[in-house]
Amino acid sequence: MQSAYPEAPAGYASYGAAPDAMLGGGYPPKSAFGQPRRSINLAALLACLLLPWMVFTAVYSLSSLSVHYESPELVTIAQLVGAAVVFLLAGAVFLHMRKEDGQPSWYIFLFLTTALALVAGSVLGNANYKANMVPFKDVINMNSYELINPTTGRGNQVMDAGRIKFVEEAHLDLTKAMGFRNLDTYCVVPIVTGKEKQDNYDFWAVGTNCCSSHVSDFHCGEYNNPQAHSGLRLMREDLRAYFRLGVEQAEAAYNIRANHPIFFYWMQDPQTEISAYENACYTNWMVGVFVAFGIQLLLVVAATIGFAKFG
Repeated sequence: MQSAYPEAPAGYASYGAAPDAMLGGGYPPKSAFGQPRRSINLAALLACLLLPWMVFTAVYSLSSLSVHYESPELVTIAQLVGAAVVFLLAGAVFLHMRKEDGQPSWYIFLFLTTALALVAGSVLGNANYKANMVPFKDVINMNSYELINPTTGRGNQVMDAGRIKFVEEAHLDLTKAMGFRNLDTYCVVPIVTGKEKQDNYDFWAVGTNCCSSHVSDFHCGEYNNPQAHSGLRLMREDLRAYFRLGVEQAEAAYNIRANHPIFFYWMQDPQTEISAYENACYTNWMVGVFVAFGIQLLLVVAATIGFAKFG
């Protein structure tokens, strides 16, 4: 006589009652596609959360901070180690996919997020380094000069200047401002001590997009601060050529000479600006590390939900 209950699978005992599966136990839970759900592995979750973040943090930190300036080879080593980790994860994905019962989803997730972390750490770290750490290090490694008279001084006498404090009478000659336009407008104005025409104009205050290309209306930095008598050296090589073209235009327009022009950001206290570069570098570094952890956590949570739902 046929039983009123379906036959229990092998390995399950009914003990005179319905199989365990019909009571909610015994059968593994099903996914949306009818396949058994995979159990959540805590160790795998931690690996997926921490490994990509650790790769990002290591590469990002070495690329951003002063160690890059002092020992750039360490940055290269960190990037190579990170690439080796990504390569090993790619191998794990390949080997796991060859198994008949292989379910490589977490392996693929770990591989992709670690590769992304490596690239992001390198790109963002180098951007922070070039924007903040390089100007800071370059300036503090150069000389500082006091009480330079821009009328009698010559640019080739202070080529190693990172900061210059000019004499109290020094000011910007706004009547000789000039702007060179190439997408952005590169603004220049000579630093002088008197109103008389000088034989040579070697000291120039600069700024970007703070003047017109055809009118003497320089309003860059602390141009209107009567206490400003100092200059912080322009360190960006990619901008220097454009400012030099602005000086050449000023030479032609005002019939003046600049034999050895040196470019500065005009301000009252260069030391505050120098410290701002360093502070910005470390602030960006700290924010990047915490944001990277938050993003990785969100990705792990999303992947956990997705894998649990779709199996």
